[in-house]
Amino acid sequence: MAVKDIRISGKLVQFLGAICVNFGAIVYGLVVGWPSATMPILSSAESPLPSGPLTKEEVSLINSIMALGGMAGALIFGWMANRYGRKWPLVAGMMPQVIAFILIACAQNTSYLYTSRFLSGVSGGALFVLAPIYVNEISENSIRGMLGSILGIFYNVGVIIAYVICAYMSFYSVPYVALGLLALFSLYIFFPESPQYLLLKQEDAKAEKSLKFFRGFSRDDQVKLEFESLKSSVAPTSTKTSITIQDFKPATTRKALLVTYILICGRNFSGVFPLMNYTVDIFEQAQTGIDPHISAIIVAVIQLAGTIVSAYYTDKSGRRILLIPSLVGVGLCLTVIGVYFFLNERGYDLSAVSWLPLVFLSGTLFLAAAVLNIPVYVLSELLPAKIRSPVATVYMATAWPTTFLIVQYYTPLADLLGVYSCMWIFAGWCFFEAVFAYFMLPETKGKSPDEIVLALEGKIK
Repeated sequence: MAVKDIRISGKLVQFLGAICVNFGAIVYGLVVGWPSATMPILSSAESPLPSGPLTKEEVSLINSIMALGGMAGALIFGWMANRYGRKWPLVAGMMPQVIAFILIACAQNTSYLYTSRFLSGVSGGALFVLAPIYVNEISENSIRGMLGSILGIFYNVGVIIAYVICAYMSFYSVPYVALGLLALFSLYIFFPESPQYLLLKQEDAKAEKSLKFFRGFSRDDQVKLEFESLKSSVAPTSTKTSITIQDFKPATTRKALLVTYILICGRNFSGVFPLMNYTVDIFEQAQTGIDPHISAIIVAVIQLAGTIVSAYYTDKSGRRILLIPSLVGVGLCLTVIGVYFFLNERGYDLSAVSWLPLVFLSGTLFLAAAVLNIPVYVLSELLPAKIRSPVATVYMATAWPTTFLIVQYYTPLADLLGVYSCMWIFAGWCFFEAVFAYFMLPETKGKSPDEIVLALEGKIK
């Protein structure tokens, strides 16, 4: 019983560390959900901004400019990660978020909103590069996937909070809620730097102390064995030596680079981000007869449920078994939504199936939890320790401009080609990624770094 209690206490510390590092994800989710309920108000005659209602072009730029900030944040704080660690760069990365909400609290015109959204993107770039790496490096193999899912759960909680408070609170009150939530992130400073990073910097004593902290101080024998195994796998990849072309020569590394890049691209090309930014608008266009704000909240709650279910089964069933069916499901849901909009634009009477957009958009976002979250922590699992941070930085930095373009031009493209065309394009990518993952993605559930290399080689099924 004593051993079991000690083991639980070690896992509890890891859960607390993962929770605290991901408090920033709640605020980021609020930032992502904020436009959906806020932009229709700011675009109306009742706009609270002294400068007056926003134009369509201004709304698109406010929605999308955050992605350019994300690119800057990924590059800046990703570069810092291999030099100053995972912990303190992430703490610094949350500071722009504080300034962003202060700007909204005193906004007078669109310049305040542009700057605010860009700064929120900078913090988002830092969060999505550093938080998954930190959580991966403090986690035991048996719960690594579950802890990695906390990022997605908290993100979706933030989206729900945004949909609710932005619909029912005044524009200038919302930032104070966000700042209060952001204060919880300060608890993260009480946790140590990750043991893997300290080993990469050849600070063995600090690394062992950190590992003991996250495993329970009384498990000295087990911690010693894990520490020696971790040390032997990390030793050849010390950050004291520069990254060279040789680090990318192994076939397993190149395969890991390809797989993770396609999966990260899928977070954008699945269409989830524009769906979340324009949820209220989509329901207004669908003419379901249900309050668009209520519909958006229902969808967000269902997406949170999907994230929780995905988190629970990530370490139970595995990454592949969740990701591949989820991609197929999202593709089918988007196809059906596209058919609805196609028929609606052709003048067919769809009153008998007016519930369909709510049901299938809910299904899309329920299943999209795996599509959004699994690639983030699979990236930190598949990539070797030495190149993990730089590659994650490059991938995230290239993903953010894609997000910008998709969110910025979703509305003009939907106006030009029809909403149904956009849905079918997103669905096509989901089907492609599902086939790709089936043939190329190895299972990483419960595997050590050495076992993941064997899985990439095809020696472990």
